Amino acid sequence: MRSIRFIAAGFALATVAATAACGGTDTKAACDAIQAEMKNVTSTTMQQISDPQAMAKTYTDGAAKIREEGKKGGGDVESAANDIATAMENLGKHVAAGSTQQPDTAPLTNAGVKLQKACT
Repeated sequence: MRSIRFIAAGFALATVAATAACGGTDTKAACDAIQAEMKNVTSTTMQQISDPQAMAKTYTDGAAKIREEGKKGGGDVESAANDIATAMENLGKHVAAGSTQQPDTAPLTNAGVKLQKACT
């Protein structure tokens, strides 16, 4: 359970890191949508602490939405979105496997920083 809480908290930190003002019309729309989905995933997973399978599905579904929005932004935004989605999918697998080890959240944090840079 501690590991699952750590995962949710780590994702929340990455969401904060990704929050930034965006430039360009398509880029801004994509960045805004990605950030909104990350906030939605954070909120939802915090309520799913006791249900690892639901949490894993939330990460997987959120990753798919983030990839789709990233395509709309293209370039660095798409690259950052793909990194975030991959990190989310890996967190989902970690949660679904019932691992008691703390996951490496560095890829998600790094992807959040990359998105912030891409969106400014």
